[in-house]
Amino acid sequence: MDNQNDSLWEWSVFWHSNQLHSCMPVNNESDALAPIWRNFFSELPSGAKILDLGTGNGSLAVQAVAVSHKKHPPFSIHGVDLADIAPAKYVANAKEQLSDVIFHPRTPMEKLPFEADTFDAIGSQFAIEYSTINESLREACRVLKPGGRLRFLLHANDGILKERCRQQYEQAQVILASELFSITTQLLIALNEAETCNTPQAIQTAENLILSVKQVFDELEKRFAGIEERSLIDNLFAAVRNLLGLRKSYEIQVIIKMNEDIKLLLLAQSKRLQSMQNAALDDTTVTEMAEQLHQLNIDNVSLELATTNTGNRSIGYWLSGEKPQRVGEEIL
Repeated sequence: MDNQNDSLWEWSVFWHSNQLHSCMPVNNESDALAPIWRNFFSELPSGAKILDLGTGNGSLAVQAVAVSHKKHPPFSIHGVDLADIAPAKYVANAKEQLSDVIFHPRTPMEKLPFEADTFDAIGSQFAIEYSTINESLREACRVLKPGGRLRFLLHANDGILKERCRQQYEQAQVILASELFSITTQLLIALNEAETCNTPQAIQTAENLILSVKQVFDELEKRFAGIEERSLIDNLFAAVRNLLGLRKSYEIQVIIKMNEDIKLLLLAQSKRLQSMQNAALDDTTVTEMAEQLHQLNIDNVSLELATTNTGNRSIGYWLSGEKPQRVGEEIL
């Protein structure tokens, strides 16, 4: 069970782009994740110390925060991630919740900076499988208190998330291989020239490039005809088209830089989607993880499928367990 993710650049770029969720929102009404996580946290005592492994921008941690507000005293919530995360800085719509989480960027799951027996609960949502799993499981068990609980949500090799990642990865590759970004830059420069100089030649050049950009969009739309999963396509196209309307608000070099940044984000997203596909686990691997937890003296180890609310599509696997109490200690 080796490290599935050797590159951090794409994840740091992604987490700096105002994204709370990396795969699917846990509070999306169409899935069953949020109530499961909140029930998990609700069973913890007031003042419990919680660790979110591979926290990203805190998608799972904010679920703990929601429960923490009903506890007196509240939870102490920590999130670690190997990427250069700064959730409170980059996620605009969850600043208040994220302010209740202590984040530890550039922190490997395989070498946690905490004393043994520190946390009452450790969770991970589509994260621990990107690490060197054997080492991360060992570390998680080390920092878990006696009586503490583990719960991991893991990518499934045959799950709907991997399929969506595959589709979006292929879409990103098609767009990156096209002339969309280069010809958009040419058009921005030509429009600026036409508006500044107002010469027949400059105007004609701009008009020709408008047609060329339209042709690129048309060819891409034809390539993606009939595709149901269009979130990446539609968001990307809207972002590029929006650049043309910003000419009266920003200097041309600023808009060109925006176009370059959109391409950079798409490239990072492409690499991230590839990493997510590589991280998906099969039955054999998750069974090995469950067996390792047994070997690490974790009790009540449970492995089950995570499904959508309708129960007919696999999201991934739930892997859970409890660290046994020492003799004479009170059980949570």
